[in-house]
Amino acid sequence: MNPVLSMAVKDIRVLFRDKLGAFFIIGFPICMGLFFGLIMNPSSSSGSGKIAIAVVDQDNTDTSRKFIESLQENDSVELTVENLKSAKNSVRRGKRVALLVLEEGFGETAGVFWEPPPTIQLGVDPSRTAESGMLQGLIMEAIGQLSSQRFQDSDKMRDYLKRSRQSITKDEEISAADRLLMNSFFSSVEGMIGSIESLQNDSEEPAARSGMSDGFQFANIKTIDVSRKIDPRSATGQLLKLRSRWDISFPQAMMWGVMSCVAGFAISIARERSRGTMLRLQIAPLSRSQILAGKALACFLTVILVIAFMTILGLFLGMKPNHFGLLAIAAFCVAYCFVGIMMVMSVLGKTEASVNGAGWAINMVMAMVGGAMIPVMFMPAFIKQFSVVSPIKWSILSIEGAIWREFSLAEMLLPCGILLAFGTAGLLVGALIISKDSN
Repeated sequence: MNPVLSMAVKDIRVLFRDKLGAFFIIGFPICMGLFFGLIMNPSSSSGSGKIAIAVVDQDNTDTSRKFIESLQENDSVELTVENLKSAKNSVRRGKRVALLVLEEGFGETAGVFWEPPPTIQLGVDPSRTAESGMLQGLIMEAIGQLSSQRFQDSDKMRDYLKRSRQSITKDEEISAADRLLMNSFFSSVEGMIGSIESLQNDSEEPAARSGMSDGFQFANIKTIDVSRKIDPRSATGQLLKLRSRWDISFPQAMMWGVMSCVAGFAISIARERSRGTMLRLQIAPLSRSQILAGKALACFLTVILVIAFMTILGLFLGMKPNHFGLLAIAAFCVAYCFVGIMMVMSVLGKTEASVNGAGWAINMVMAMVGGAMIPVMFMPAFIKQFSVVSPIKWSILSIEGAIWREFSLAEMLLPCGILLAFGTAGLLVGALIISKDSN
């Protein structure tokens, strides 16, 4: 058997002989992939808990402003007043969940139960239809409060009734019988206003007010089409490409297995150097390059094994890679990159403990900023800027590009090229330092 291959097989056997080490290479990544996959729902939309609404006030009256203020008082709503063009664009771009348009004349009939209900235009982001029913309920609640406020302002209500009487008197199309009936109704309303005034300080006032709003339609809600244009580069645009909840979790899980491989082989090299095994290997009929090549090949094959195993498990659970050929290229580049990183980690200290501590410290930093804990697409903008220095970020990107991002071969060149550059630099630095120490 080729000496390099023999060295690789020996190192792999030694690595997997440690059951705890084998668990962190295979078992722990499986646990991570399953955990994050189970809690992730690609179809769910991200949000802060509040419904972001854009309101267009075309009526611009005291009544319309009171209606808007009533909506703003609700803790479930985050409201901004915009013009129609801006409001539609904000919904289309995903900045707002919906828009409301208060048409001219809204203040004339809103909350007045004997008049035709005001028309309110409602446009909801098609991807947030679940909030549509809740929004309609909030609108009705605000109109009901507006009705109560109208009855509480007895002077304005009497003035409104006076104008309504005058309008009926001037309308020749209304028959004498209907005119008499409506005037009687208005008289009853005036009497009810007087009763409300006498109960202003009564503790049962809220119940009386809620009763007045029963039996009439608060508002005529007219649905308008707001076709959302999603930026394909945004987090939402990327999530729309997902076909399985495992598409994001398993690339992350693969990297935890890869990091465990790197740490394990780095520690094994440090152990052999500290115990003199490396010196005995050099005395054997093996060149220094063959020894280092055997170590590198063992790490490379183990990383490939981890990625292949996690891919097979993902396929079993329902993950559907977009391109297996590109996935194989990504796996090769990831393995090459982390072989170089392993070489550098192995010379960070003189003892196993120092290499272990320094190696996992580096792994954790790379994982935090590279997306192995939280996907990069969900990170704040300033953290995303730091992620470019992490090989983890480019590894996950290359694997995701083959699984669900629908990367072309040209688009794979950037992450794969960066991984190859990291790996080459690591191999050169690590081999140089080991050679100097051996001499």
